[in-house]
Amino acid sequence: MRQVGIIGCGGISGVHAWALSNTKGVRLAALADPVRERALRVSDEYANGQAAIFKDGEELIKQTLDAVHICTPHYLHVPQTIAALQSGKAVFVEKPAAITREQLAALKQADREHPGKLSFCLQNRYNPPVQFLKRFVKDASLGRVTGGRAFVTWRRDEGYYEGNPWKGRIETEGGGVLVNQSIHTLDLLLLFLGKPVRVEATASNHHLQGLIEVEDTLEAWMEFEGGARGCFYATNAYSEDAPVILEISFEKGRVTLTGDMALVWHDGQVAQHTFDPIPGMGKSYWGGGHLEAIRNFYQALENDEPVPLGLQEVEDTFETMLTIYERVRG
Repeated sequence: MRQVGIIGCGGISGVHAWALSNTKGVRLAALADPVRERALRVSDEYANGQAAIFKDGEELIKQTLDAVHICTPHYLHVPQTIAALQSGKAVFVEKPAAITREQLAALKQADREHPGKLSFCLQNRYNPPVQFLKRFVKDASLGRVTGGRAFVTWRRDEGYYEGNPWKGRIETEGGGVLVNQSIHTLDLLLLFLGKPVRVEATASNHHLQGLIEVEDTLEAWMEFEGGARGCFYATNAYSEDAPVILEISFEKGRVTLTGDMALVWHDGQVAQHTFDPIPGMGKSYWGGGHLEAIRNFYQALENDEPVPLGLQEVEDTFETMLTIYERVRG
């Protein structure tokens, strides 16, 4: 039985704890959070009140554990991940991997020194519509990929930032709608298009001026090897959390994903495919892939196999994110 700890007991930690409670061969043994009541709540709900409680990640990392989940504010991901790796633990990290070039470089070094132990939570790669879309790339039935576009139109108002002073600040959050809400969608776009060779971008703060210093709206244009083009748009200034739209264009057609539906355009016809959502926990628009991602992580550790979604698999996404912010900030 692998002994597991979670550092950070905010909202997303419940999803990780729920997934751990539904994964064989693991036990949620420790929790760390500066607000003790939050850690106790997670322990009561997902560990029968038996998890050891610590005030900070440093104390938890000193414990005898097999793996640690990092669910803390963005600026803490890299230092806590490196400390956990250096202590011999496997690490499963919430997005983002890093919020600066310096952090990403330090993370790469730690990953080289402790290979096969680090994985990242980009759970939307497991969504059934995404798996469906991957078939067209694999079998080339629609020809090669020529472009892609993605739209994230969600809503975050003043209340989202209240009580979370690390959010809304470049130094601690790293950015706004791109790094926090739409990084999963950028990740999916690049999953099909690759790493861009050219990036142009702009960002704005439309409805939270004076409250946050990060962007609530961002758009980017990307060019890829072979001439493919990508258009990306994300905003937190919409009226609701609308379904994400992801479209990939091929030589002979295109596939459009909207929520749990896929439209395949080919030979002047369109076919609709609807998928059942993955059973999950948390907000529906987060995607339900956390359980499969976490199960696959522990299965890989059990079988002494490379962990899924290791740094090499996801670094293009986070390097592109940093490039976009460099274009925006000059």
